Amino acid sequence: MLNETDARLVLFSTIEPADNFWSLEISNSNALNVIERILSGKYYFRQKNILDLQHAVFKADLSDLKNELIDSDAIFITPVDSDWPEVLNDLHCPPIGLVIKGERNVLNDLDKSISIVGSRKPTSYGHQIAKTLAMQAVRRDLLVVSGGAYGIDTAAHIGALAAAGKTICVLAGGVNRLYPTDNKRLFDHISTSGLLISEVMPNVASKPYRFLIRNRLIAALSKATVVVEAEFVSGSIRTARDAAEIFRPVFAIPGEVTSALSEGCHRLIAERIADIATNLDEILEIITPLQLR
Repeated sequence: MLNETDARLVLFSTIEPADNFWSLEISNSNALNVIERILSGKYYFRQKNILDLQHAVFKADLSDLKNELIDSDAIFITPVDSDWPEVLNDLHCPPIGLVIKGERNVLNDLDKSISIVGSRKPTSYGHQIAKTLAMQAVRRDLLVVSGGAYGIDTAAHIGALAAAGKTICVLAGGVNRLYPTDNKRLFDHISTSGLLISEVMPNVASKPYRFLIRNRLIAALSKATVVVEAEFVSGSIRTARDAAEIFRPVFAIPGEVTSALSEGCHRLIAERIADIATNLDEILEIITPLQLR
């Protein structure tokens, strides 16, 4: 007989991440009730592709799903777990669950965390800023969160690891389908001392739209988001807006006014979504309680 965690695992494997309706339905009710209603065929008639979902839920093999996790050295966690990141509940569309791989106890450090995001093709200036900022952050006992992409994300993870710190990488695909593949070695290092987090099953490949979806997790998992370099329209701008929507502080590193890679940062500052930050201390002044400074 299914328990709530098992029921969430089945739905997690059959429903696309960040589906507003199903996320809220599961949160407001529970996964066991939702599965029962789906299989009964008496509910959710207005939901797109409900017959496909009903078939997928019916065909889901719980044993296969659990073996996929075991074979991947990964763990499935849900709001039932004591170490579930409660900060994710601030999202309008919280995840059904998460697949994690690495040091699970890193989840206990989310109250001291910052995300560092930016362009996949940064200048040497942006790369150095991201790496240095991450190194300084972990030396101040902060956890660094990013997305594992080329450029600023990679520099942030490398900086955190170089300073013997902990870092979380939020993936757009499964922990067995790591992207970009050139960062495989980096992902291995992260999972040794930090944590890989995914909103899909281990063998699910990355898709372009999932990068935007996972950005909301990066924003929610951290106490503040720092955008180092970003084009005027980019995924990093979406992360910043996701953070602002749930009242997380956002910071942007200023750059040359003639640089296209600084247009996004300057846009965030001009629109008063982000504060200007030129060093870690300026960030800590806002996110650190007075009594702890």
